[in-house]
Parts: sequence; C-alpha cells; structure tokens
Amino acid sequence: MTPSAPSNAAPSVLGKGERDPQDLEMQPLTGANGEDKSPSHPSKQAERPKKRLYNVWPSRNKFFCRGTMMTGGETEMGITPNCSVPNLCVWTCILAPCSLYFIWVFPHLWREGCYALPLATLAVFLMATGFLLATCCSDPGIIPRREVVIATKTAQQLQERLGYDMLASDTVPLDGRGGGRNLPVELTSRGYRWCRTCRIIRPPRSSHCPDCDNCVLRYDHHCPFVNNCVGQRNYHFFFGFVTSVLCLAMMVLPVLFWFLNSENFELAVDGMIHVSSGALQPVFYALIACILHAKVYHVFLIATKRQSPLSNSEAF
Repeated sequence: MTPSAPSNAAPSVLGKGERDPQDLEMQPLTGANGEDKSPSHPSKQAERPKKRLYNVWPSRNKFFCRGTMMTGGETEMGITPNCSVPNLCVWTCILAPCSLYFIWVFPHLWREGCYALPLATLAVFLMATGFLLATCCSDPGIIPRREVVIATKTAQQLQERLGYDMLASDTVPLDGRGGGRNLPVELTSRGYRWCRTCRIIRPPRSSHCPDCDNCVLRYDHHCPFVNNCVGQRNYHFFFGFVTSVLCLAMMVLPVLFWFLNSENFELAVDGMIHVSSGALQPVFYALIACILHAKVYHVFLIATKRQSPLSNSEAF
C-alpha cells in the first residue's frame, strides 16, 4: 500500500498557478534600470529615431544647409560625389578671368577716372555668380515619388496644388503596380503620363530626369554645367545666368585681352577709354550676336511653351 501524501502539500495542477521567482519566462520585461518594457506599456517603449526627409530622399540629389539647398545627382563626368567636371569648369572660367580683371584692370580704370565700366562689370559679375549659384542649388520643381507622398500623407495637399490626383487612388493600387494600364482616360487625353520609376501620374511637359532620378515639372533638360535640372522653379535663374554670363564675357575678356597684350598699360587704358572704332569692334559685335541669339532662343521656348531638344520626355 502506497503511503499517502502529506496533508500540507499543495495540490498538483497543470501549469503554474503563481509566479515562480526562479522561472525567467514568468518574469516581466524590464530594462537595465528596472522600468517595465512589456507590450502592455507602449508609452515606455523606446521610440524609433526619426530622420529628416532630405536625409532619406529617394534620388541622387545632394542636400545642403539642412535641406534648404540642393544640387543635382552625379553624372558620368563626376570627380567627387558632390562635384562634376563641367560645373567646376564653369566656375573656373568665371572666377579666373574676373579675378585677374578686378586685381589688375579695375584699379587702373578707377585711377583714370573711368567709374562706369568697372562698376557695371562688378554688378554683372555679382548677377552672374548669383544666378549660377541659384540655378545650381535650387529645387527645379521636383514631384515627389509615390512612397514619399504616402509616407508624408500629403496626397490631398498635392492634389489641391496640382489639380489632379497624382496617385490615381480610384484606379491604381496603393503600391502603384500596373498603374500604367489603369490611368483615367480624362487625364491621358490631356497629356498626363505614368512614370514607371516614381509610380505617379506626371502632368504634361514634365519628365523623369535620368541623372537626378526625379520627375520634374516643366522639365527642360539636365544641364551638366550647373549640375542640376532646369525646370519650372529654376528656369528663370538659368535664363538670367545665361544672359548675365554672356554680358560679363563681353565686358571682361576684351579688356583683359587688351591688358595682357599691351606693354604700357597706362597708354592702353587711355586708348581704350577714348577708342571709338578699331580692332575690338568685331569682338563686341560677335559677343552681342551670341547674347541676342541665346535670349531670342529662350524667349521663343517660353512663348511657345516648348522644351529644348535636350529634354528626353519619353525616356522614363
């Protein structure tokens, strides 16, 4: 006959009726300082660190000054992640001759009492460099991608600004798959196209830039000399840069050429001030013709609402 269990023994049960201090599986989740980290206290869980939008922007653009300034993506002629050879050449071709002009020619002209030409040259130089910097570091009119619009919850705001639903929420799935086959007819008939890279509907005259990897409003072309796209929001900067840099070349290069090829610069300055005709006239006429040609061409594009032949609007 088997001996009976002691009367003071606890009844046998399946499982564990109370928390065993030696059982780690039954203990609450606590941090290093003892505070509760269990799922029942979500307010005490460690929050995921947030990043600014420009730090995770899905493109090849480079951002500066906490996202207030940006430049284009790397090109096939890039020498560093933030600089390209054509853009570096443009800055060199502007700063090098102008530095020689302001160091050597400007003081001589000022001492001879010729104030209008040096001051005008200085003003045009500031305009040219300012327009170039604005073109290089401004937003050309980027249209955000589908994932950016969904993550920032700005679809309604963009619809009010653009005048249409760029996500096509009624006909296209949330992930954008198959969007090119399900576009609204009222949009495609007016020139709206589907971007298979950004998975959005882009308006007419906009295109996807393969260098920056963005859709740009009123995309004209990607200019390697400014290392940025030329679009709706910086086209006026680009137009001002082209005009002012040609005027600067007309004002600096002939005078600098005269200075470097004159044995007595004092006499050269005096002759340049009083010259009314001579060998420099063809140079001035050629530069003026280049300026007028560039201005007429860009005015024609603006007036006819066309893109330059450099744009590749059907590539993406």
